[in-house]
Amino acid sequence: MRMITAMLCAGILSTVAHANDASPVKWPEAYSVESETLTNGMTIKSKLFVDGKKMRTETEMMGNVSVSIVRPDKGMVYTLMPAQKMVMEAAIPETPATDTAPVASGAAAGFEKVGTSTINGQECTEYQVKNGDMVTTFFVDTAGVPVRMVMGETSITYSNFKAGTPEASLFEVPAGYAKPGEAAAPAADAGCAEEAAEEKPAKKKGFGGLLGR
Repeated sequence: MRMITAMLCAGILSTVAHANDASPVKWPEAYSVESETLTNGMTIKSKLFVDGKKMRTETEMMGNVSVSIVRPDKGMVYTLMPAQKMVMEAAIPETPATDTAPVASGAAAGFEKVGTSTINGQECTEYQVKNGDMVTTFFVDTAGVPVRMVMGETSITYSNFKAGTPEASLFEVPAGYAKPGEAAAPAADAGCAEEAAEEKPAKKKGFGGLLGR
């Protein structure tokens, strides 16, 4: 659940920025960024890749790595387990517009400038967003890119931000991954190696072997 919460926080930040030009948070339409989430005494390191509504999150927690690919154009979320070369698929649930309105509307969220801070050597403007009893604090650099976000006992610090479209292959399930209960597809070079092994003994048969002595 902590991993999912961290990923949702990153998605919320992206949604707010893209939905309202008046928001001080200015994530571009396409970018990549790394993050470190501290929550309940745990550290979660992630890499986020965004291309429009497509999103890929690579998360490392307690030595385990998982990858989530969100494809709204296909209505699917893919969870990859690289160590096992497995993939789990799930349909994106339909959410009523009324449920997302507070997140999508900067005016409804109410960004309030509360001061300035220096985060990892970067000068930042500090904003607060209040949603009921929940207060979220954003530390935003001069370009409008978040450097840190704090929500309750959870903080997310961003680094290595790069604007631009990530490689398209990052948003696709790699070849050779299998669903639970399925056998993984054999690698192409493995098939070639098996064919070569079968052909090699055949060359030693017949007179060719005797003439070579």
